[in-house]
Amino acid sequence: MKASYLTANDIALASKPYSEGEFVKTCILKAAEIVCSEKLQVFANISLTRNTVAERISNIFENLNSQLKNKVKLFVTFSVALDESTDISDVAQLVIFIRGVDETLSVTVEFLGLVPMTDTTTANGIFNSRWGAEQGRSRLVPFCQHYYR
Repeated sequence: MKASYLTANDIALASKPYSEGEFVKTCILKAAEIVCSEKLQVFANISLTRNTVAERISNIFENLNSQLKNKVKLFVTFSVALDESTDISDVAQLVIFIRGVDETLSVTVEFLGLVPMTDTTTANGIFNSRWGAEQGRSRLVPFCQHYYR
């Protein structure tokens, strides 16, 4: 099981499609057949189907998200940083970071999200984006509170 998590993590980090797991397994089996054919069944039992890879990546995300929430709860102070960036297809993206300090003065900076901007990238455009205003109330605050509670 650990092998499928490590492989799924590498697939996610490389931004490869989930179906790459099946290709990787084929390569592993061919190499194992030559290097250690007596352990071939162990390698064959590693599940790397598209659905398994998707589930493993989702589990990894949930775990990291939980770790971040627990760490943020220890912050004695924090700030949120917003930055605008443009992706390769020329779509403006709002990048959201949190920076916090715990009681031992250990500083943590973490990426919280990347939001495509359909409006302008001015302060008004950010406020009016889907992470900005909804019925006159900022949605960015609850987004950050999600991590701070």
